[in-house]
Amino acid sequence: MKAFFVTILLLFSAAFSGVSVANVPSEARWDFKVLLDNREIGSHQFIVSEENGRQVIETEASFDVRVLFVKLYSYRHQNREIWQGDCLAAINSVTDDNGKDFLVRGKAADERFELKTAETQKQLPGCVMTFAYWNPAFLSAEKLLNVQTGKYEDVSIEQVGEETLTFQGQDINAFKYVVSLGAGPITLWYSASDFRWLALESEAAGGRTLRYEPVALPANASVANGFANFAAR
Repeated sequence: MKAFFVTILLLFSAAFSGVSVANVPSEARWDFKVLLDNREIGSHQFIVSEENGRQVIETEASFDVRVLFVKLYSYRHQNREIWQGDCLAAINSVTDDNGKDFLVRGKAADERFELKTAETQKQLPGCVMTFAYWNPAFLSAEKLLNVQTGKYEDVSIEQVGEETLTFQGQDINAFKYVVSLGAGPITLWYSASDFRWLALESEAAGGRTLRYEPVALPANASVANGFANFAAR
């Protein structure tokens, strides 16, 4: 299931422009059901909040692939990130990918980002971004940090058209983007009116399709517009 986390990936995370008064946190939450070839296999939640000018990102994923009553694959992921503006300040990520454990720790220090995984330690540039799907600023990135593996990946991101998605019985005009990287493309949809992240799709092992469909999206238009305004700065 090599593409499971890349999609996430998952996976996970981002800068956020809040609309709150100092010391009063604002929060935006995405809840997705995860489907493999149109069969629901789990869920993925993202919570983005702001306190005192910093962004806190919390994400949790749980997938199980079964045939009849036999579990063929399981995935558990938890991640917490702290951001200062467009730059990652700290990360703490733990993943169990079908019995294989991953650990990613990191923090910004002395104009570098010190990164540690279960296998290696390395330095990255001082301003690093992850796969921050909910923040449109990430769409201009050329390199992104995979928060499961700790790999700093080359990416190419482009808008490929517009489509209409349906959420809770309402049609939403959406911009469609494709993130190209070594493990395969990731397709993303954003609301054309306020640039809220709406959905995600990628290839999983065996040519199957992994898709995130929203159960709940940020309802506060001012929060969604905050993302767009932040990206435009």
